[in-house]
Amino acid sequence: MKRQFLLLACLAPLAFWACSDKEVAGISTVETENAFLIQIVREDSKPAVGVVARMRSVDFVQSVSENSGNGDSAKSEFFEEFKTDSLGQIRIDSLAVDVATIEIVDAGEGLFTKISAEDIQEGDSVQYALEKTGSLRGKVYLPDSVDYAWVQVYGTDRLVKTDSEGFYEMDSLPPYEYDMRVIVGDSIIEQSAKIDAGENVSANVRTFEPDSVKVLDFESASAQFTIKELGISETGYMSSTDTSVKTTPEVEIIPETRKDLSDFIVEAGADREGNAIYWETSAAKPGSWSFYGIWICKEESPCDLSATDSIVYYARGTGVISIILETLGESNTEGKTLAYDTLKTSDEWTRRVIKPENFKPRDDKYGNLGWEVISENVTTISIAAYDSTEFWIDDVVFYGIKPSDFTAR
Repeated sequence: MKRQFLLLACLAPLAFWACSDKEVAGISTVETENAFLIQIVREDSKPAVGVVARMRSVDFVQSVSENSGNGDSAKSEFFEEFKTDSLGQIRIDSLAVDVATIEIVDAGEGLFTKISAEDIQEGDSVQYALEKTGSLRGKVYLPDSVDYAWVQVYGTDRLVKTDSEGFYEMDSLPPYEYDMRVIVGDSIIEQSAKIDAGENVSANVRTFEPDSVKVLDFESASAQFTIKELGISETGYMSSTDTSVKTTPEVEIIPETRKDLSDFIVEAGADREGNAIYWETSAAKPGSWSFYGIWICKEESPCDLSATDSIVYYARGTGVISIILETLGESNTEGKTLAYDTLKTSDEWTRRVIKPENFKPRDDKYGNLGWEVISENVTTISIAAYDSTEFWIDDVVFYGIKPSDFTAR
């Protein structure tokens, strides 16, 4: 028997939605008695001529039965299609269902809204302006026995199948607060997600919550790293007080830039599969440092990661590094907390564990506000190297927290 779950979505920008169909001035030049007249205009207010408007029942979902064999069937097959005339208008004389949706997607702009049979009976006129479409992507957390999930959007024919890890993408969605239906094995999950004009929104679906989050794995081998467990992508950055930072013994760079970060991603080596991040500093001056950083939470909504039991990662190399959590942004009290780690071998990967108590006590020097303050308001994580150091690091995992701890407050 199917179970119903009502779940919240995790987003980047980590926030959910309100209706964004933009109603403009009413139409008064055309007789609309016993009909509903809609004029569609573009963002520049010119009539949207010859665009296709598709109408479906508000509870319609595209059937997956032919593809998945799970017996699901589409609801309320009512469907009509209209094309706007030379004035950008469509006329609706009747409605076979109580409430229907109207969807338009054309040349990167779109509209999604609802219309009722009562509106049609009363006769009315309205004008809508098309807005830039957005996208929706995220992760459905799959139980061990489930290989994929289906993601549907009510009132549309939108249907996507996740990959084996639960990731999905859905593009060209007009601004709106959509009702979604997710089929995960024998369970159906209902939730909503809001897309604003031109926004790329992250919405995760949780059938369960793991008690750890892998924040970094470096497998993309580019500057745009995907934090898979959160279903988001961010661009990392490098900074240094030393100009003698190297990606290889032969290549010396000045990493005061967000560019060319792919130079720091290498094969892990030493019998470890996949990629890792690597750099070397020759310490041209005493006390030099360099660090890689990435935003894991938004400036306007820092994450509370104070429930972290430990931070675990794999590393090899020689010299001193640190794991740094920071609170950044003009709207926040900026500061950091950091824990040092000394590496002693380049030939073998070792599993490293840092506990909250390993972070340096607060001393207010160089912005060190301590674990208790920063862990409740985290925006970024950094990996730093000091003086003369060569190291590789991979798979940074937070234990004791859940993906929902990264959602906006």
